[in-house]
Amino acid sequence: MEQGNDLIAFNQEVTSAIDLYESLNQHVAINTKNMIAKHGKILALSRLMSTPDAQKGFKVLRDSNQLDRTFEAIVTRYAHLFAADIVDAARWRLEHAYELL
Repeated sequence: MEQGNDLIAFNQEVTSAIDLYESLNQHVAINTKNMIAKHGKILALSRLMSTPDAQKGFKVLRDSNQLDRTFEAIVTRYAHLFAADIVDAARWRLEHAYELL
């Protein structure tokens, strides 16, 4: 995939994940949106993967059987945009999704 199209697809997936979370949770993802506005999508997702706890959005999408729409899944699909440790953290969360509280 051409790099420009790849970034467009990445951005669309992130926006779609936020929209889905908001729809399922009936709550605006204001903290996530603020973080993205401040840092951009790649750095914001990197920061989220670096925290020890799973975010509420991850849990909401997991519990609705949509792990493939989580930020973690997006990071693994676009691994070339992220540092290796961020991708590893995202993969670990997906592999242990149902063990995370």
